[in-house]
Amino acid sequence: MSVPTNRVQLEAAAVRGFHRFDEAIERIPKAEREAPFPREGRDRDIRDLIDHLTAWHALLLGWLDAERAGEPIAYPAEGYTWAQLDELNLALRDRYRDGGTLATARERLRESHVTVLARVESLSDDDLFDPTGHEWLGGPLAEPVHECLGGHYAWALEALDAARA
Repeated sequence: MSVPTNRVQLEAAAVRGFHRFDEAIERIPKAEREAPFPREGRDRDIRDLIDHLTAWHALLLGWLDAERAGEPIAYPAEGYTWAQLDELNLALRDRYRDGGTLATARERLRESHVTVLARVESLSDDDLFDPTGHEWLGGPLAEPVHECLGGHYAWALEALDAARA
């Protein structure tokens, strides 16, 4: 999926993607929602997928907060490079797995989704789409915003379908 080229597309992809993922979970019989996935992989169950999305929302908010404060930005995360993405994702999985319920994880995701969308809405179009506006990024902010929202929800839906196939 390509990166949206304007605010309407960016926000619509985020909202649409979130609802599609949430609806896919709702279609799974309640008795099966907390069951482990039948195949081994990084994500062991639906909660791992949800926690993964929430963790990347937190990273995005951290990048934006650091930039606003004029602090160095740990991109993608403190102690990790993009070449270590698999290791980062494992660390995030384990960090965000709190032993709570699936319902709690879903509520956290809803809250972080709303928080990130509100933050995105507070940014100007230049903040989002100027390819030179974020030196630490080397491109437009819309790219990681989309990858942490709409693009990530599309991935999670595919991962959910594949894990349950």
